[in-house]
Amino acid sequence: MRDSTTTEVFLVNPPATLTQQRGPIKEIVRNLFFNSPPLGLAYIAAVLELDGVRVRLMDAGVEGFTPEETAARIIAARPAIVGIGSSSNFFGNALALARMIRAALPSVYLVLGGPHGTSCADEVMEQEGFDAVVIGEGEETTRELVAAVLGGEELRGVRGLVYREGEEVVRTPPRPFIKDLDALPLPARHLLPLHKYIPQPNDSPYLPKQAMISSRGCPYQCTFCDHGTYGVSYRSFSPARIVDEMEELVVRYGARDIAFVDSLFMVSKERVRRIIEEMRRRRVEVHWTCTIRANVADRAILKEMKEAGCWRVRIGIESGSERVLDVIRKEVNLEDVRQSVTVADELGLHPKAFFMIGHPTETRESIQESMDLALSLPLTDITIQLNTPMPGSVQWHTANDHGHFSTPDWNHYTFWEPVYIPHGMTSEELDRLYRTFYRRFYFRPVTIRRHLRMFKSWRDIRRFFRGGRILVDMTIPRRRSHP
Repeated sequence: MRDSTTTEVFLVNPPATLTQQRGPIKEIVRNLFFNSPPLGLAYIAAVLELDGVRVRLMDAGVEGFTPEETAARIIAARPAIVGIGSSSNFFGNALALARMIRAALPSVYLVLGGPHGTSCADEVMEQEGFDAVVIGEGEETTRELVAAVLGGEELRGVRGLVYREGEEVVRTPPRPFIKDLDALPLPARHLLPLHKYIPQPNDSPYLPKQAMISSRGCPYQCTFCDHGTYGVSYRSFSPARIVDEMEELVVRYGARDIAFVDSLFMVSKERVRRIIEEMRRRRVEVHWTCTIRANVADRAILKEMKEAGCWRVRIGIESGSERVLDVIRKEVNLEDVRQSVTVADELGLHPKAFFMIGHPTETRESIQESMDLALSLPLTDITIQLNTPMPGSVQWHTANDHGHFSTPDWNHYTFWEPVYIPHGMTSEELDRLYRTFYRRFYFRPVTIRRHLRMFKSWRDIRRFFRGGRILVDMTIPRRRSHP
């Protein structure tokens, strides 16, 4: 018999391993993997709270817990159900945590959610660890799963689930995507240590900073994107619901800056304009950042965004090669990119670009084109990732036609280690070009001047030097940690 104070469901974002915390990509793990809360789990927690379920939510990574410390805290709570969210590169962490919990609590019901489970449910169930995998959006499936498990009912009527039933693995029919996102409660941020999420130094002139999601899905078909969880059908919260959440972040949590971390914030100018109009109507004043599309943004909408508090726009350029852009189905051209970045800079929006190297059919020459483009644009910041085909993406199924994987170990699928090598290149060469790209962009007087222009207080000096330490770590060669 469980008393009224017992935790029924324990949701957890898995911890980093000791190797990840101290190894060759430790600065990337610290500054990129845990700089915003796990909002997917926070939405699930909020739905369960509405149902009266006693739920706890732990982000073990941002807390700095070791796997053993994480397991000990969960075991001490003695929950009936443990839900672990995981991307592919953290699946090993999630599986190890599940096995530690199982060893101490044999009757606990262990559930995996997130991108890896959605794309690789059958492989997950082949290994001892999890009792069930939630496929796709987690709120409604987890709500029904929890009700069934706590009530001792069978699971065959729960859509969007793969689970064990004795020796049999059962896959239930897929669950449709949530049409009315406004029906979801605000994410349960009160269950998380929000003060521990520290944004990247170059993204934090205004603190405290909080993240939120205003839409799900993406209508574009970029081959490197995993559409498994939220699909290609674009669904948006209403402007009123979006501004409700912005108000909560400002009033309840003291946010001075809000990062919209949607896959795509600017699906259309009309959507952005409606959000801005609602902000103005309710006199919500806060700094904010978002992702734009080069083929959608124009001077008029960017100017309205600036006037409404937007201080930075992020743009996924990915490659400076028109040929590679066609291969990855980016659906933008370089002229659109040049125009949108130039206008954003002129308006004081401190444009930040995302590049990716190592695409299928990538060559040294096409990577050089990406470097040349970045150096020619008035960008304040860039983020460079190494292309890493993921289950659920289009390129996952065709990657071996254009290259090879250097390791099957999911722990290295971080986007900052060369695990996918296009034909004609080597992992050492990709790593060298990645570091050269960063050095050539940041170690220039013009880039340093752009950052100095952003200084508003003495605190920014500390931020500048912290960013410099991270950059040095990302640009010096490192010993490869896998074959």
